[in-house]
Amino acid sequence: MRTFGKQVAALQIALALTALAPSCATFGPRRVEAPCDETFETLLSPVKAGDGVEIVGKLRLDLSRYRIRGLMRIVYSPAEGAARIDFRHSSLFGALEEEVTILAGDSLVIYDRGSGKYLGNDSSLALVRDETGGEVAPDDILIALLLAFPRCAEMRSASVERSGETWRLKADWRDRRIEMRGARASGTQEFKQCFAGGAGCYTISYGSPVAASNLAYPSWIRLRRDSGNAKAVFELIELKAITTSPAMFEIDGIKDR
Repeated sequence: MRTFGKQVAALQIALALTALAPSCATFGPRRVEAPCDETFETLLSPVKAGDGVEIVGKLRLDLSRYRIRGLMRIVYSPAEGAARIDFRHSSLFGALEEEVTILAGDSLVIYDRGSGKYLGNDSSLALVRDETGGEVAPDDILIALLLAFPRCAEMRSASVERSGETWRLKADWRDRRIEMRGARASGTQEFKQCFAGGAGCYTISYGSPVAASNLAYPSWIRLRRDSGNAKAVFELIELKAITTSPAMFEIDGIKDR
């Protein structure tokens, strides 16, 4: 796989594993302690996916050496518990520069369409680990895209505060400290992850959900690393229900458009 293609794919994933630090305190109803349980988990994600969902939007990556603009298509199947992410970046005059597909679920696969080469699960995770400095799991990208969420049963030292319609969660989860903030009607609005061992904190914020055809998804997603200038912005263009097939999320079927 070409070096540039590997960096694009890794940075898409690395930046998708970020979160936004909680905002300053605001006036409002008094905060009260609440349990972290299955009832609370329903507040974390506003996404309604049905049998399958296709999400299309514009992606902008501002990195230290590159400024990348392109289209990103996400196909998610709740039944498969997996997402397929197609990213196409074109030059100013329309010449195709890069086209990468990522499969994320119980494993992580990166496919560079230009070279026709794959990176399997171990190599893909190692590439992301090199970019982030933190240990990540294949489903981390689903969680960052609000297609899945951290489970209370997996957390340690979880603390939930409720104030009217808003909530805030702090916990140790996997190898990182997390903080999430949101509201009953819109799900998660901010999510911060700080990796162990000084690997750094990553940030993501979510726009208000957009409803279409009995589906819902954030109108935009903004991502950045707390230290440094790297950032990414995804702006929703289209959201629709689709019929998915298992082949769309398999290595043998990844070559299909």
